[in-house]
Amino acid sequence: MLALKRFAMDLCLLPVFLLVDWRGPSLQFQSWIGETESATTDAGVHSRAQHSFGSENVQLERDYLFLHNWSDDELLQRAEEMELQLQLQGEGAPSSISDHDSATDKLNGGARGMPSKIAFLFLTTTGLALEPLWRRFFQGHEGLYNLYVHSDPSWLRYHGSHRNLGMFWGRTVPSAVTHRSDPDVVAAERRLIANALQDDRSNEWFVLVSDTCIPLLSFGSMYLRLNATSSSFIDCGKGAPGPMMMSRYRARGDQAMLPEVPFSEFRLGLQFFAIRRRHAVMVIRDRKYWPKFNQPCVRPACYPDEHYIQTVIGNLDEPACQGTPTFVSWNGSKGGHPQSFGREDITPNLIQALQASQNGRFLFARKFKRDALEPLLALDDLLFDRSNP
Repeated sequence: MLALKRFAMDLCLLPVFLLVDWRGPSLQFQSWIGETESATTDAGVHSRAQHSFGSENVQLERDYLFLHNWSDDELLQRAEEMELQLQLQGEGAPSSISDHDSATDKLNGGARGMPSKIAFLFLTTTGLALEPLWRRFFQGHEGLYNLYVHSDPSWLRYHGSHRNLGMFWGRTVPSAVTHRSDPDVVAAERRLIANALQDDRSNEWFVLVSDTCIPLLSFGSMYLRLNATSSSFIDCGKGAPGPMMMSRYRARGDQAMLPEVPFSEFRLGLQFFAIRRRHAVMVIRDRKYWPKFNQPCVRPACYPDEHYIQTVIGNLDEPACQGTPTFVSWNGSKGGHPQSFGREDITPNLIQALQASQNGRFLFARKFKRDALEPLLALDDLLFDRSNP
């Protein structure tokens, strides 16, 4: 009798097994599994569900939905192979949008073919305290974006419940511990990019944000702004040839970057970016620069997250260096950290000043503390101008 019950259970799971190809389940499938578990498990309870796929047992943790265990090299290779296959089949990401009208058509679903999507890459160490604000930002624009979260594995294991992650739950990519001013931060960025490239061929924009970032305009306005240009938004200048640049260049050793990365090719820029798919592919295909930037830092002034992707794109496609899309203030910075905005700082004047900064070119701003959430929600009409799409 027990054997018959087990056979019936395996038979019910057969359609689910068929969804899993040689690359492993997609993130959409992860999300589906997450929703199923959420419906059957009390919120906030860390439980494990055992699923049987054919003869293999796949452990799915409610708070730790990583459905593949590929190494970074294997992940990047698979993403690159998929991109090559799509190009050979003529099924790359949707074509670029060159003007406001066609961008509006895409936003309203009126254009032929699949609309291009924005892949939001959330690089965090803990949770996403500003999730309610982001939820309002994304509301009503399903099908035009995808979410990907990289966080500290320990935090995810013990705190990464649906209650703590909200709409981001089930969107985590296989993560590793990151340390400030260490190559593992860049490895996390490459991991996010590679997962997003492989997950959905409609991802045309790859936007890196942190848990302290907020959007400065509505989703519709941001979508139109991004798709009205054929370039990317990344800060990747050559920097002033002074002591600071040289100290960062030599942070792995005086000759460590040579011969692949001469000082003339060493780029500098703020970490956060919004890059097009073709530039994201440049990053995962890079074999020249990454081995050099992935070396351990032997001196404090290293900060590879402000140099690596900037060097790749800056040297392969310099016109893409249009500047970061994210506002940050260094007034009163401490320990190399930018100014943080808390509850007492959030006013309509601040939001309007951020939106108007540098002729209104910024899409996001940071850093915002956890206690800023309530006053930010109270100003969401100002943040997400309801007169815009």
